Amino acid sequence: MTFTIDLLTFFSLFIINKLIYPTKFVILSTMRLNKLQIEHLAFSIVKGLLKDNVIITEDRQKIVKEVEDVIARELEKEDKLDEQVKDILKDKLEEIRSTNVDYYEMFKMVKSKLAEKENIVI
Repeated sequence: MTFTIDLLTFFSLFIINKLIYPTKFVILSTMRLNKLQIEHLAFSIVKGLLKDNVIITEDRQKIVKEVEDVIARELEKEDKLDEQVKDILKDKLEEIRSTNVDYYEMFKMVKSKLAEKENIVI
């Protein structure tokens, strides 16, 4: 049996499930996750989905690994997006400084626009 699901569907199911069955749920801020944190997050997500009977599987570890892979791929997409934004803003740095625009705010705005354009969930 092959289990495939895109990230948006996966997290939509997870969040809808949490809205229907509220429990303590921590929303991650924009922070980098290391491998151990990704493993723990994936394990916790799968554990919650199994507990609430949102998914059924005979191979829990396989599902955990697939969720880890999805999370890692999405973080890689965001890293690439950050690099694109840095490249764009590098060319506009003098203009940003001369107009007293906050670099971080400009970074967030450009990142948001690029993410929307490239259909990346951030």
